[in-house]
Amino acid sequence: MDQVYRCGNTYTDDPCKGGKEIDASPAVSDLQGPKTKLIYFCSSKQGKQFWTVEPCHTRGWTLDRTERVPINMDWDDQVSLADRQRRQAEHAALPPVAPVQYPRQEQQQPSRKAECAALDDRVRQLDSMGRAGSLHYDLDWIRRERKSARDIQFRLRC
Repeated sequence: MDQVYRCGNTYTDDPCKGGKEIDASPAVSDLQGPKTKLIYFCSSKQGKQFWTVEPCHTRGWTLDRTERVPINMDWDDQVSLADRQRRQAEHAALPPVAPVQYPRQEQQQPSRKAECAALDDRVRQLDSMGRAGSLHYDLDWIRRERKSARDIQFRLRC
């Protein structure tokens, strides 16, 4: 291989004044060859999507994605790995989901008059239940509920 020299901002194979010798030999990381290969995720004009080893444009298809897969796997495993990598990349590209904040609606307090009327209705209902007759423990419950309703009425000054 010929020697390459850098002379200012240009490169030449002739030595020049003040030029530096450049190593132009190809960089080889592994003498056994590459450990991975590139496969292509293509879309046909009919909308079908699939993985292939040849570039999509050679058949007039549209390139959607490329993935690097180990060369020593069988084709089905390579496709499975590439699909998993594609899904992970799509998931990572999604914007984070922010929690939805709904405007707080203040619950309207019922007017004192409406609340007093509702408590009166509750007391009448409990009185009716007590008059209908029931077991002793039912009557105790009715008595407690009626007292509770009357206490609330008293606090509200109905």
